[in-house]
Amino acid sequence: MVTALHDKEIEVRARAMLRETLERSGWYPALRGPERRQLIERDVEWHRHLMMDDAKQSLEQCQKSSRAS
Repeated sequence: MVTALHDKEIEVRARAMLRETLERSGWYPALRGPERRQLIERDVEWHRHLMMDDAKQSLEQCQKSSRAS
């Protein structure tokens, strides 16, 4: 059974992947707390499209794995 991925699912995954990457990175080292989170959220909003292909691949892999189980 193949389940089609929806654009919204891909976007949500892309946002999460980018947010995680930025949070773990050394970006905005002088900032802490709410200011840093605000800038990360801004960057996620602006640059989520950069992660769309990776997000789609990740979701497809999850689907394959769940079907194999």
